[in-house]
Amino acid sequence: MMEPVLPMEAEQLPLMEAAADLRTEVARLLPGIGASSREALALLLRAMNSYYSNKIEGQHTYPADLELALQQQFSADQDVRRRQELAIAHMQVEAMLEPEACAMEWGAHFSGAWVQRIHRELYQRLDEESRVIVDAKGKRRGVMAPGELRTINVKVGHHEAPPPEILPELLAHFESRYRDAPGESAKLLLAGSSLHRLSWIHPFPDGNGRVSRLHNHLLLSHLGLTGGLWSPLRGLARRQQDYYNALSAADLPRRNDLDGRGNLTSKGLADFIEFWLTVCLDQVRFMEQMLALDGLQQRYVALALQVLYDYGRGPLLHHRSKLRPELLGRALYRLFVEGKMERGEFKAMLDTSDRTASRVIANLMAQRLVKSSSKLGALEPSLPFFSLKYLFPGLWPEAEGVMTPPPAAAIE
Repeated sequence: MMEPVLPMEAEQLPLMEAAADLRTEVARLLPGIGASSREALALLLRAMNSYYSNKIEGQHTYPADLELALQQQFSADQDVRRRQELAIAHMQVEAMLEPEACAMEWGAHFSGAWVQRIHRELYQRLDEESRVIVDAKGKRRGVMAPGELRTINVKVGHHEAPPPEILPELLAHFESRYRDAPGESAKLLLAGSSLHRLSWIHPFPDGNGRVSRLHNHLLLSHLGLTGGLWSPLRGLARRQQDYYNALSAADLPRRNDLDGRGNLTSKGLADFIEFWLTVCLDQVRFMEQMLALDGLQQRYVALALQVLYDYGRGPLLHHRSKLRPELLGRALYRLFVEGKMERGEFKAMLDTSDRTASRVIANLMAQRLVKSSSKLGALEPSLPFFSLKYLFPGLWPEAEGVMTPPPAAAIE
């Protein structure tokens, strides 16, 4: 029923070229910034991934509420709180499963046990009210058990999902057909294909879209292609209607004898994989542009100007101060590139008195732009949501206008 798992060979050739292009672009993107900076950016992108995956389902939370939830500040409004908890659950599961996904064998990613594990880890973090199953008319049909296969028939758009009694057989076939790949480019094609086929199987009564996208993200992590710096989730959400259209087109039955030999259309699957590869390439190239070192340094200087003059409801710089914003911007930029810096080295880059430099660091910590494991420990970069519009404009537009740093004390 779910064949083919790859398009016909003639349709694979341009896809292989696109897969090779993706690997080349990733090789350019991943080097260049320190481990702590990568971790700070990965945390920010996990929040963004959660936001966009839930937005596709029409259940996203505002970035302002999401950042509050990251600080364990949950809304009194039950609907807002539910969405906050769903976003945090997505982030937690992504962070928890990524190391396992990277360490496990390729074929294990397609086992029914792993697919069910993703669903269980995600939904067991939510209360019963957040797991209620409703039909198309909003009528309650029951409560979803995390990780349990569905026992009901479902229809999503024009797609009638396979009957529940054959789900174990379909998942076994899913594993057997995707576990073997002749090379890295072939694995990429299978990763794109499996995003559709897992959605098509629709193994759970709810949460299938989130699980299939998270499964896909973990596959890319296993292949060493993300490095915590990008994910297709942003691109899929920004092209949501195209994503839905590509999924629906790949659902169609084989059209004729020139459309493969399976039950489903080979051309539709090829088009879906091409769409997915295009989304991946777009995301990698965008982050490549954002992390280009010359442009990033200039944006850090712009952020430093805002930190010193605009935040805190009035100028932070005393009129006698000789602190130069461009020096602060360069220091923050270097900290981001290297990932860690001793306080003395950071202060020296500011070319001001030790007292002023200490107050600068205190303000940067209050605004969550730097962090440290101890009062006198080395500094590491941090990326609060408000910094997005200065450092990575356009990465997460919805988060750019709602976050402001806390007030800071004047720097004399």
